[in-house]
Amino acid sequence: MKKLILLAILLTGCKFHKAPSGGYFPYGWGEPPQIQTKDYVKLPEPYGYGSSTLKKWIELNKERDIISKCINNLPSTGGFE
Repeated sequence: MKKLILLAILLTGCKFHKAPSGGYFPYGWGEPPQIQTKDYVKLPEPYGYGSSTLKKWIELNKERDIISKCINNLPSTGGFE
């Protein structure tokens, strides 16, 4: 099933961005920064090593994912009265 979903996404023209570790960044994160520093630091798991610019971008997107998940899990108030 996962292969079928991946094939459907690839055929529709969606771009995946490869991480230095060989895996891929989550699709919803968009494109990694094009201009990066030339330093070499350990990136958050499981992304390997890369620039500190890339590290900050990964951390920012992980924080956004956490906030989005928290917002989506808020209980419904039943609307406005």
